[in-house]
Amino acid sequence: MAGGGVEVEAKLRLASCRELERVRRRLEELGAWLEGEVVEEDTYFRHPCRDFAETDEALRLRIVGGRAEMTYKGPKRIIGGSKARAEYTTAVADPGEAARILEALGFRPAATVRKHRIYYRLGDVAVSLDRVEGLGCFLEAEYRGPGGPEEASKAIEEALEKLGVATRERVYKSYLELLLENHAASTPEA
Repeated sequence: MAGGGVEVEAKLRLASCRELERVRRRLEELGAWLEGEVVEEDTYFRHPCRDFAETDEALRLRIVGGRAEMTYKGPKRIIGGSKARAEYTTAVADPGEAARILEALGFRPAATVRKHRIYYRLGDVAVSLDRVEGLGCFLEAEYRGPGGPEEASKAIEEALEKLGVATRERVYKSYLELLLENHAASTPEA
């Protein structure tokens, strides 16, 4: 994350899920270290008084490996080939109780995104290789070093060049937005 609660990342759609293994080998050749391999389940909530799709915000409850955290994400802005947005995260002791609190306040679950994610670290850039249920395979590169959004975007682009994926399709929508679009496209109108 670059500068006080601002996430700067690039998300790329891979040509196929087979490409994940090629990128993984390249990360290892470059000396990146494996930080972990997890399954993440992200439940996103609808706000009771405003439409997060219109305001470009998100409220997420993530469960991974028996741990849980809640994250608020603010509206996106594009910097170079990356997106930047405010992000605030806190640990949650009991995800079921947290969901009940949100629902008591009028928030409602919008959708759940499940992904198998492999985390690597390449210098100041965290690289995630994602297999997202219902969407396919992606690579996310997030800056975790010092400096502002411009330095972050530059470091991400350098990492993507080294990995040989800089020309892949950039995705500025969240997995939630993509999943909801897929669902809407596959649901026949009444």
